[in-house]
Amino acid sequence: MAMLRKLQQGGLLTGILVAPLLRRALAGDAAMRGAARAAAGLESAIVFVGSAQCDWDDSTCRPGQPTTAQERIVYAVEVSADGSLKPRPELCVDVGGVPAWLTTAQVAGANCLFVSRLDKDDILGLPLSSDSKPELPGSSAPAGGQFPVFSAVAEGSTLLGANYGSKEGASAVSYHIGSGCSLQLAQSIPHHGGSNVVRGRQADAHTHGVHPTEDGLAYACDLGMDTVFVYKLLTDGQLQEQGRVQTPAGCGPRHAVLHPGKSFVYVLCELSQAVLTFQVSEQSPLLTLAQTSSFVPQGASAGGSKAGEIVMLPDGSALYASNRQGRNTITGFAISKDNGLLTKAQEVPAPAFPRGMTLALGGKLLLVAGQSKTQLVSYSVQPGGRLEATGHSLTTGLPPFPAALAMMP
Repeated sequence: MAMLRKLQQGGLLTGILVAPLLRRALAGDAAMRGAARAAAGLESAIVFVGSAQCDWDDSTCRPGQPTTAQERIVYAVEVSADGSLKPRPELCVDVGGVPAWLTTAQVAGANCLFVSRLDKDDILGLPLSSDSKPELPGSSAPAGGQFPVFSAVAEGSTLLGANYGSKEGASAVSYHIGSGCSLQLAQSIPHHGGSNVVRGRQADAHTHGVHPTEDGLAYACDLGMDTVFVYKLLTDGQLQEQGRVQTPAGCGPRHAVLHPGKSFVYVLCELSQAVLTFQVSEQSPLLTLAQTSSFVPQGASAGGSKAGEIVMLPDGSALYASNRQGRNTITGFAISKDNGLLTKAQEVPAPAFPRGMTLALGGKLLLVAGQSKTQLVSYSVQPGGRLEATGHSLTTGLPPFPAALAMMP
């Protein structure tokens, strides 16, 4: 990524995740809408795709290259039920900056696309037309920090965001969402200091992703600090810290998912390449570590790999984690109905440097973006959550180094 090349490494992460005991997270809402569309017999959906530029850890990356015009475009692809992928160039838009993260949501009856522009230090809000076209010019709001890398819509009309930062600039932020998908910065909470466990990655705070819940809590993962912050989202859009949870040293918490029916939060460790299973207390918003699940096979070399993304099926029966660089795989975990703990189910090959990943058509398909060779690949989700490659792969009609994926809401 152009701006992150100024950091010692690319591959941002850490985010605000969301909270405890609710029956479902807002992230689950989008998946549930997808499931409803699938149940209604819809056979295709639109996925928006953004570039995060190449990652320094990718051996194919040539640092210092100028940003290209293609890297500033949000592309669109039609995904069919059989996993086939069709470019939709008529829906593509130049957003004027590097769209390192994309979030779609329905807000006050309107469909919105929020674009975290890495090189502009802002977030752009765009309405989506009835035919799925992002409508320019939209409106932008300052990131409230440096290098915005994640956002998610909370209950009501609030957007939460994360800024990765460099030596400074890491922060958790909140925005008011107005008419026409416009944004107004409500608050920015700086994060400071790093755990210094993994050299070159944890000298400073690095906040990354956001996943809000109906009960008004948000968990903010900080990769540099090995910390998950617990925030309460107040009615005025302000974030109020409730506590902090330390992860195992060198974990590098990047993103997380919340179980839709049980009191568990699953945190992706970018640096240690594992998933942490946290149980949510009924008496406290803080988390208790219940399990650590590595997705590097026993006896195998991590190969300089680092985790990229984590997603969960809408029914909470399985989750998937991507592992970039050395291994280039997707690992599937079955989730126990009884205690929420994970069992490793499979590891499948992924397109080179798989950073972006999302579920489509109500969890019937998994889409994975490979940055090294500019690929988008689909997998069929079988009964029990096992993945099977559909054989469909797209290498045209995509931005260079695709990393950000968001389904049309």
